[in-house]
Amino acid sequence: MRIEIKYYRVYLLLFFALSPFAYAQTADQAVDFAKAAKFDNVSEVKYLLSKGVTPNAVDINGNPMLFLAIKDNSEKVIDLLLNDKKIDVDLSTKNGETPLMMASIQGNLPLVQTLVLKNKAMVDHIGWTPLHYACAKGHLDVAQFLIANGAIVDAMSAGNTTPLMMAVQSGNEQLVKLLLDKGADLQIRNNNGLSAIDIADIYDKPWISDGLRSRWLKLYKKPYTGPVKPNATKS
Repeated sequence: MRIEIKYYRVYLLLFFALSPFAYAQTADQAVDFAKAAKFDNVSEVKYLLSKGVTPNAVDINGNPMLFLAIKDNSEKVIDLLLNDKKIDVDLSTKNGETPLMMASIQGNLPLVQTLVLKNKAMVDHIGWTPLHYACAKGHLDVAQFLIANGAIVDAMSAGNTTPLMMAVQSGNEQLVKLLLDKGADLQIRNNNGLSAIDIADIYDKPWISDGLRSRWLKLYKKPYTGPVKPNATKS
């Protein structure tokens, strides 16, 4: 058991020594920072920052402290970090998730507004976007704000999933209407050959499916014919 702990601590030291965001932090400081971010211990965060630990420190899983604080709704730590001039609000996790994406999926409009308007967080980037995340949980107000501040309505993930598809899956009819009114393309299909209409069928949202089919007929002058094989021609 002691040998395992010894090697674990060696791993931690190597990880943080090689991390581009480590700077002066030690493995113990990083662990303390992660705990403080999770439990909103702002006094501990202030202490660590005073010792030279960067506000852009990451935990052993590569999660930035700001991301962790937002995930656990640690409001005092969030406020402290966002007011630090050294903070990188676009620093992402290993999975490419940013603080703005986490705030968006939580539906935290005030924080989303602060990140975008005050801290100039990136609204769009390659792959999954904050708008995808907001739509995944049906957060209409957050989606409205993101679109008003430059979010690409038809942004596509690596698998060609669009915010419209996520909104359909959430079941928020008003959100679906918003995206369509803002120019979302109903013809886009993901890598599995599924459109937003197919998503509505799969997730048992008949009231949305019916509306989208009606819109399809009006726009393209022919009934919707269903999924297609990947890489096949659009119906």
